Amino acid sequence: MQNETRSTPKKPKRNYWKWICIILISLIVILAGWIYVAVFVSSPQTEPTPTLISNKEAVEFQTSTTKADLNQLISTYIDEFSKDQDIGYQVFVANNVNFTAEAKIFDQPVELHLKFSPKVVDDGNVELTLKDMSVGALPLPVSYVMSYVNKNYQFPDWVTINPKKEKIYLALDKLKLKGDTKVRVDTLDLKKDDISFTLLVPVN
Repeated sequence: MQNETRSTPKKPKRNYWKWICIILISLIVILAGWIYVAVFVSSPQTEPTPTLISNKEAVEFQTSTTKADLNQLISTYIDEFSKDQDIGYQVFVANNVNFTAEAKIFDQPVELHLKFSPKVVDDGNVELTLKDMSVGALPLPVSYVMSYVNKNYQFPDWVTINPKKEKIYLALDKLKLKGDTKVRVDTLDLKKDDISFTLLVPVN
Protein backbone atom coordinates (compact mmCIF):
# COMPACT_ATOMS: atom_id res chain seq x y z
CA MET A 1 0.00 0.00 0.00
CA GLN A 2 1.47 3.15 -1.08
CA ASN A 3 1.80 6.03 1.29
CA GLU A 4 0.08 9.10 0.07
CA THR A 5 2.30 12.08 0.16
CA ARG A 6 0.61 15.27 1.08
CA SER A 7 1.97 18.30 -0.59
CA THR A 8 2.65 21.22 1.74
CA PRO A 9 0.50 24.19 0.68
CA LYS A 10 2.63 26.97 -0.74
CA LYS A 11 2.57 30.31 1.00
CA PRO A 12 1.24 33.05 -1.21
CA LYS A 13 3.96 35.40 -2.35
CA ARG A 14 3.77 38.88 -1.00
CA ASN A 15 3.61 41.64 -3.55
CA TYR A 16 6.22 44.01 -2.19
CA TRP A 17 5.87 46.45 -5.13
CA LYS A 18 2.23 46.88 -4.28
CA TRP A 19 3.04 47.97 -0.72
CA ILE A 20 5.83 50.23 -1.89
CA CYS A 21 3.40 51.98 -4.26
CA ILE A 22 0.80 52.34 -1.52
CA ILE A 23 3.39 53.85 0.86
CA LEU A 24 4.64 56.26 -1.81
CA ILE A 25 1.13 57.37 -2.68
CA SER A 26 0.34 57.87 1.02
CA LEU A 27 3.46 59.98 1.48
CA ILE A 28 2.57 62.08 -1.57
CA VAL A 29 -0.97 62.63 -0.25
CA ILE A 30 0.35 63.55 3.22
CA LEU A 31 2.93 65.95 1.73
CA ALA A 32 0.34 67.59 -0.50
CA GLY A 33 -2.01 67.97 2.46
CA TRP A 34 0.75 69.54 4.59
CA ILE A 35 1.60 72.01 1.84
CA TYR A 36 -2.06 72.97 1.47
CA VAL A 37 -2.48 73.52 5.20
CA ALA A 38 0.77 75.49 5.45
CA VAL A 39 0.00 77.76 2.52
CA PHE A 40 -3.75 78.25 2.66
CA VAL A 41 -4.76 77.53 6.23
CA SER A 42 -1.87 78.21 8.61
CA SER A 43 -0.34 81.18 6.78
CA PRO A 44 -0.62 84.44 8.79
CA GLN A 45 -3.47 86.63 7.83
CA THR A 46 -2.55 89.85 6.12
CA GLU A 47 -3.22 92.68 8.52
CA PRO A 48 -4.73 95.86 7.22
CA THR A 49 -2.19 98.60 6.60
CA PRO A 50 -2.38 101.07 9.49
CA THR A 51 -2.95 104.73 8.81
CA LEU A 52 0.51 106.31 8.61
CA ILE A 53 -0.59 109.86 7.85
CA SER A 54 -1.27 112.12 10.80
CA ASN A 55 -3.90 114.82 10.80
CA LYS A 56 -1.66 117.44 12.41
CA GLU A 57 -1.37 120.85 10.81
CA ALA A 58 2.41 120.83 11.26
CA VAL A 59 5.08 118.14 11.52
CA GLU A 60 7.68 118.59 14.25
CA PHE A 61 11.40 118.01 13.73
CA GLN A 62 13.68 118.18 16.77
CA THR A 63 17.28 119.21 16.20
CA SER A 64 20.25 120.61 18.06
CA THR A 65 23.07 122.97 17.19
CA THR A 66 26.16 124.68 18.58
CA LYS A 67 26.99 128.30 19.34
CA ALA A 68 29.22 128.45 16.25
CA ASP A 69 26.41 127.27 13.96
CA LEU A 70 23.92 129.53 15.73
CA ASN A 71 26.17 132.53 15.11
CA GLN A 72 26.34 131.68 11.45
CA LEU A 73 22.54 131.40 11.34
CA ILE A 74 22.13 134.77 13.08
CA SER A 75 24.59 136.43 10.69
CA THR A 76 22.80 135.00 7.66
CA TYR A 77 19.40 136.14 8.97
CA ILE A 78 20.66 139.67 9.68
CA ASP A 79 22.11 139.90 6.16
CA GLU A 80 18.77 138.84 4.66
CA PHE A 81 16.82 141.14 6.97
CA SER A 82 19.00 144.15 6.18
CA LYS A 83 19.09 143.31 2.47
CA ASP A 84 22.90 143.39 2.55
CA GLN A 85 22.94 146.94 3.96
CA ASP A 86 24.87 147.89 7.07
CA ILE A 87 22.29 148.17 9.86
CA GLY A 88 24.88 149.35 12.34
CA TYR A 89 24.94 146.49 14.83
CA GLN A 90 26.01 142.90 15.31
CA VAL A 91 24.58 140.09 17.38
CA PHE A 92 26.57 137.04 18.43
CA VAL A 93 26.40 134.43 21.16
CA ALA A 94 29.15 133.25 23.48
CA ASN A 95 28.26 132.45 27.08
CA ASN A 96 25.73 135.28 26.72
CA VAL A 97 23.93 137.05 23.88
CA ASN A 98 26.00 140.05 22.84
CA PHE A 99 24.84 143.19 21.04
CA THR A 100 27.50 145.56 19.71
CA ALA A 101 27.07 148.76 17.74
CA GLU A 102 28.79 151.99 16.85
CA ALA A 103 26.68 154.93 18.02
CA LYS A 104 26.86 158.68 18.30
CA ILE A 105 25.56 159.90 21.63
CA PHE A 106 25.78 163.59 22.59
CA ASP A 107 27.76 164.06 19.37
CA GLN A 108 30.37 161.64 20.62
CA PRO A 109 31.16 158.39 18.76
CA VAL A 110 30.92 155.51 21.21
CA GLU A 111 30.85 151.75 21.06
CA LEU A 112 27.81 150.11 22.58
CA HIS A 113 28.20 146.71 24.12
CA LEU A 114 25.18 145.09 25.73
CA LYS A 115 25.35 141.61 27.21
CA PHE A 116 22.15 139.63 27.79
CA SER A 117 21.31 136.40 29.61
CA PRO A 118 18.80 134.29 27.61
CA LYS A 119 15.90 132.26 28.99
CA VAL A 120 13.31 130.12 27.21
CA VAL A 121 9.75 131.28 27.98
CA ASP A 122 6.21 131.04 26.62
CA ASP A 123 6.43 127.72 24.82
CA GLY A 124 9.63 128.26 22.88
CA ASN A 125 10.08 132.03 22.79
CA VAL A 126 13.13 133.69 24.33
CA GLU A 127 13.57 136.48 26.85
CA LEU A 128 16.88 138.36 27.07
CA THR A 129 17.69 140.08 30.36
CA LEU A 130 20.43 142.70 30.43
CA LYS A 131 23.42 141.45 32.39
CA ASP A 132 26.11 143.97 31.59
CA MET A 133 26.53 147.16 29.55
CA SER A 134 29.28 149.48 28.41
CA VAL A 135 28.86 152.71 26.42
CA GLY A 136 32.41 153.83 25.88
CA ALA A 137 33.35 155.98 28.88
CA LEU A 138 29.90 157.52 29.26
CA PRO A 139 28.07 156.75 32.55
CA LEU A 140 24.58 156.45 31.10
CA PRO A 141 21.53 154.78 32.67
CA VAL A 142 20.44 151.46 31.23
CA SER A 143 16.94 152.65 30.33
CA TYR A 144 18.39 155.53 28.28
CA VAL A 145 20.76 153.26 26.35
CA MET A 146 18.11 150.67 25.59
CA SER A 147 15.67 153.38 24.51
CA TYR A 148 18.39 154.75 22.23
CA VAL A 149 18.93 151.29 20.73
CA ASN A 150 15.18 150.79 20.25
CA LYS A 151 14.75 154.13 18.44
CA ASN A 152 17.91 154.22 16.33
CA TYR A 153 18.25 150.67 15.03
CA GLN A 154 15.97 148.55 12.92
CA PHE A 155 14.81 145.20 14.28
CA PRO A 156 12.43 142.50 13.00
CA ASP A 157 8.78 142.72 14.04
CA TRP A 158 9.15 139.76 16.38
CA VAL A 159 11.79 141.58 18.50
CA THR A 160 10.42 143.77 21.33
CA ILE A 161 12.71 145.96 23.44
CA ASN A 162 11.49 146.95 26.90
CA PRO A 163 13.86 149.64 28.30
CA LYS A 164 12.10 149.88 31.67
CA LYS A 165 12.40 146.18 32.41
CA GLU A 166 15.84 146.01 30.75
CA LYS A 167 14.69 143.08 28.65
CA ILE A 168 14.33 142.08 25.02
CA TYR A 169 11.57 139.65 24.04
CA LEU A 170 12.04 137.39 21.03
CA ALA A 171 8.63 136.17 19.82
CA LEU A 172 9.99 133.31 17.72
CA ASP A 173 6.46 132.06 17.08
CA LYS A 174 6.08 135.12 14.84
CA LEU A 175 9.36 134.55 13.03
CA LYS A 176 8.71 133.88 9.35
CA LEU A 177 10.90 131.23 7.75
CA LYS A 178 10.75 129.71 4.30
CA GLY A 179 7.63 127.66 3.64
CA ASP A 180 5.93 129.17 6.72
CA THR A 181 8.08 126.97 8.93
CA LYS A 182 8.09 128.02 12.58
CA VAL A 183 10.72 127.51 15.25
CA ARG A 184 10.38 126.74 18.95
CA VAL A 185 13.38 126.77 21.27
CA ASP A 186 13.58 123.81 23.66
CA THR A 187 16.87 124.37 25.47
CA LEU A 188 19.24 127.33 25.41
CA ASP A 189 22.15 126.73 27.77
CA LEU A 190 24.97 128.71 26.18
CA LYS A 191 27.56 127.90 28.83
CA LYS A 192 27.13 124.16 28.21
CA ASP A 193 26.66 124.69 24.47
CA ASP A 194 23.34 122.87 24.82
CA ILE A 195 21.06 124.39 22.19
CA SER A 196 18.05 122.52 20.84
CA PHE A 197 14.91 123.58 19.07
CA THR A 198 11.93 122.25 17.16
CA LEU A 199 11.00 123.11 13.61
CA LEU A 200 7.28 123.05 12.86
CA VAL A 201 6.73 122.45 9.16
CA PRO A 202 3.15 122.99 7.96
CA VAL A 203 1.65 120.11 5.98
CA ASN A 204 -1.97 121.26 5.54
